[in-house]
Amino acid sequence: MLAIGLALLAGSALRNFASFELDAAGLIGELSRAAAVPARPVADFAHHVGQTQALSEENAELRQEVARLEADLAALREQQLRSTQVTELIAAVGPEAADRYVPAAVLFRDPAPAREAVTIDRGLTDGVRVGQPVLGPGATLVGIISAVEEHQARVRLLIDVDSAIPTVVQSSRTQAALTATPEGLRLEFVPSESLVTIGDTVLSSALGGELPGGLLVGRVSSFESDPREIFAYATVEPLADYSRLEQVLVLTDFRPAPPEADRTSSP
Repeated sequence: MLAIGLALLAGSALRNFASFELDAAGLIGELSRAAAVPARPVADFAHHVGQTQALSEENAELRQEVARLEADLAALREQQLRSTQVTELIAAVGPEAADRYVPAAVLFRDPAPAREAVTIDRGLTDGVRVGQPVLGPGATLVGIISAVEEHQARVRLLIDVDSAIPTVVQSSRTQAALTATPEGLRLEFVPSESLVTIGDTVLSSALGGELPGGLLVGRVSSFESDPREIFAYATVEPLADYSRLEQVLVLTDFRPAPPEADRTSSP
């Protein structure tokens, strides 16, 4: 095609060359089209490869943006859920008593199989002290602060085998000790002649000064008494799901009485 072009340029000065030039131009056009046919797939492939790479990069950016938006949405949902849970906890204790409590989030649960304890995100800087009661959903007593650090605290749940608190059966005013067994919560040292019935409400007792009185603990689910024995016992069904604790309230304005040994040694 280059040679034909040079020949046409050289012969352009000859007479009657115009008609030949037109025929040659048509021939060159046909040759150009014929040469373009095998080259078109290569050009199309190169073009499509470029478009595919650009689309792949764009899709990767879109996936990252979608992932970021989903993470933001999940965080907002969690924040809203925590806020709702705290609002419900405060509503259960009453708005007028809200300033007596500090809301706390459960950070993790003790993995030891023989322990039933959780760690919360409040500590000494928030007014949390050892011995303070911890309430769960429905203003139900779920545990006692057993250890405190600056910004965290450990809560021994009532279902822990080392847990024991003074309680009172609301209807009969029967005093008893609530302990935890592998089978569940149990009232110990219940006088055999006590009028305890299934469904009775069990509250915390202020006896001994370890806890404030009147905190909801659970309901009597069974009662067994033997006239030949001095004491009977009752099983208690907790009113909170200990396995699903996420937000709790710490009664920070309560200061438990010091142990008996400390009181007797004081001047």
